[in-house]
Amino acid sequence: MDKARSINLKLWLTLISTCCAAIFALSLILFSWQVKKDFLIEDTQSDLSHAITHALTRLESTPQTSSLAEIIANTLHAQQFSQIIVTDRRLNVLFSTSPNQTGENALTLSPQLSNTLVGLTAETPIKHQYDTQRQLFTSFGKVAYSDESVNNLVARPFLIMTHYSLENKVSNLYAHYNRNIWIVISAVLVISVLAITISYYFIHKPISVLLALSNRLADFQFNHATSIAGSGELKKLSDNLHKASSTLQQGFEQKKLAQQTALEKQSVLEGIFSALPDIFFIVDKAGKILECHYGSNGTMNIPETPFLGQKLVDVLPAHAAKHFTKAISATEQSGQLTQIEYRIDSDDVTKHFEARLSAIPESQKLVVAVRDITDKKRQEEVILHHAFYDTLTQLPNRFLALDRLQQMIHEAKRNNQLIAVGFIDLDDFKKVNDSMGHEVGDKLLVHSAKILKNALRKHDTVARLGGDEFIVLLGDIADQHHISAIATKLVHLFRSPFEIDDRSFTISLSLGLAVFPSDAMTPNELLRKADSAMYSAKQLGRNTFSFFTESMSQDLNRRLMLEEKMRLALANNQFEVYFQPQYDLRSQYVVGAEALLRWHDEELGWISPGEFIPLAEQTGYIIELGQFVLHTAIQQINSLQHALSTPFRIAVNLSPRQFKDPSLVNTISHLINEFKIDTELLELEITEGVLLSGDELVRDALFELHQLGILISMDDFGTGYSSLNYLRQYPFDVLKIDQSFIFDMNTSEQVQQLVNAIIIMSHNLGIKVIAEGIETQLQLETLASMNCDFGQGYFLGKPMSKIDFEAWLAQYALQPLNIENKSLSIQDY
Repeated sequence: MDKARSINLKLWLTLISTCCAAIFALSLILFSWQVKKDFLIEDTQSDLSHAITHALTRLESTPQTSSLAEIIANTLHAQQFSQIIVTDRRLNVLFSTSPNQTGENALTLSPQLSNTLVGLTAETPIKHQYDTQRQLFTSFGKVAYSDESVNNLVARPFLIMTHYSLENKVSNLYAHYNRNIWIVISAVLVISVLAITISYYFIHKPISVLLALSNRLADFQFNHATSIAGSGELKKLSDNLHKASSTLQQGFEQKKLAQQTALEKQSVLEGIFSALPDIFFIVDKAGKILECHYGSNGTMNIPETPFLGQKLVDVLPAHAAKHFTKAISATEQSGQLTQIEYRIDSDDVTKHFEARLSAIPESQKLVVAVRDITDKKRQEEVILHHAFYDTLTQLPNRFLALDRLQQMIHEAKRNNQLIAVGFIDLDDFKKVNDSMGHEVGDKLLVHSAKILKNALRKHDTVARLGGDEFIVLLGDIADQHHISAIATKLVHLFRSPFEIDDRSFTISLSLGLAVFPSDAMTPNELLRKADSAMYSAKQLGRNTFSFFTESMSQDLNRRLMLEEKMRLALANNQFEVYFQPQYDLRSQYVVGAEALLRWHDEELGWISPGEFIPLAEQTGYIIELGQFVLHTAIQQINSLQHALSTPFRIAVNLSPRQFKDPSLVNTISHLINEFKIDTELLELEITEGVLLSGDELVRDALFELHQLGILISMDDFGTGYSSLNYLRQYPFDVLKIDQSFIFDMNTSEQVQQLVNAIIIMSHNLGIKVIAEGIETQLQLETLASMNCDFGQGYFLGKPMSKIDFEAWLAQYALQPLNIENKSLSIQDY
């Protein structure tokens, strides 16, 4: 390809245009000069030919030589010849305008004459020669006579030779051009200026604009419009440059944006690299490390030698390198993300790593991210341990126990052996836990777990189900006597006292046993039947063990059936609230009642509250049942406010489960506002079990309810551990003596004194006392003599349905109670 060369176009165009104008003008002058000169020569030659022809014609017609001078004078003198010579045939001069030449031979005067005579013929009698140096015409004319006789005469004129000088005319012409040269020069200048002007406006200026535009483009200054008008090549070039400028600006901005984006991405990547606890490699398909980015590598196993240029298999242990080789191959084949885990063992610690390999699109490279997952592995182990082990006792939990039981069942089937599943519940653990605190309770559970684990064989399993419930799995059992021996050993071990935090404890256990394959074939069935046997051991007086029997299965089936029926009873409104009257033992008038929940099933008949209330607590149905009792009781208070002339109080029992409901206070407050009752007519009875947890939610709820004006009563007083302390801590208005004290009051002097002390102490604290379980006249009289405030029991009135209770009130509400001679009609209503 030929190389293009560049010049200073503005300078050279100016010089070239000026030179061209000058050359043109000079050429024009020279051409004009030459044309004028040639025209002058031709015109002179024509005049000379005419004059000589005329002279020859006169000479031919006048043969006398005497008239030669006259003829020459008449024909040639007018042309102002510088010299005229006439010769004869011998070339002797017959006439000459120059003196002293007549009679001489013409050859001596003009040696070239002989050559000239050759070209003179009849057809061409005249010949001219022009000497450009001397600017002199030499003309020859041959006289041709028509009369041969005359023609042959030697003395007759034969040749005319003339010299005619153009020097004066050429000089005049030159002088003429010298006079007009300034006009030509002016014309040249005008042409040059015109050329320069045209060049400036149509060449220089556009080029300057284009140069300025190109300079701005060189400085990356884009999008500048040009001011070149017209439609020439420079305009097209300008438009193309402007388009190129716009394109370059767009491309430059895109490139700048791309660079900025790339920098931002680079910054983000650097931030990510620095924030992530990873090492990032860029490797080729052979595993050679091309790039390496370190994160916060405090826990990474990084060698001191640099990674770059090495292969992954060279910087890793053999087993890890093997994993990486397979992973690289798998990533190449599938193009998908490949994840591997490997372990690196050092002298003092083992670390686990996770590597993720991914192919970079449209590249022969892979990105590898390596992360230390040692902590994650440890956490997984902890989570896995928590999933299958109890965090407190470190014993297997329910899931692991059932899994082991399933494996034991498979092995027992193969070996035709027995398996025993023991369900253990620690007796009275809840009282210890609630009274002594959860910390002591946890230590008691840990100690119990150690006793159970140490008492069994290595291949046996002890597991904790939750709370104070444990299970034992006994395998490789030959007969049932072997099971009884182990059970007896466990029961006896728990009878021995032990110390926790310098306190001596004696706690027993209740153990229920189910045997594979006689009792059940599946893990869940075995566990369920062992649970039933444990409840049987509880009923036998605790601190013992019991094997599962079919009668227990019936009890278990009844429990399951009651759960199902309770759900349906709630949906079908089968529960009913009964009311048992309470008397003021001083005024002997009925002043209130206790709301009691009753359940009658069409199939099962009346179901005891002692049976379904604990079941409701366990299933959570007690919340809905409690709300139903509260709603019915408050509605009854509203009804009695309008029916009776005296205030009538109704007491409602609240279970521990209800106090765990955060909406309890709002629910009661809403019902009070809905039925617009006097809050002093509502009494809420709580047992010591509600207070044992010491929960702030219980404390806050009690004080909020008391601030509403609701009476707070402690139920079953005297059966717990810390009842006296609770009287000091909580805002109780009423204390209810447990019926067990009332039952033994007239047979035990100590119990009677204790009841009297409770009444006196309560009065001193400003607390009213109510005695429940009054079933005899003597009990009634004794309590009245002790100044007990209120009484309740079958002797005074049994629980009645809403309709019966309202009918009873209509008859006895205004009749005083004759303590000394109580009417049997009231007792038996």
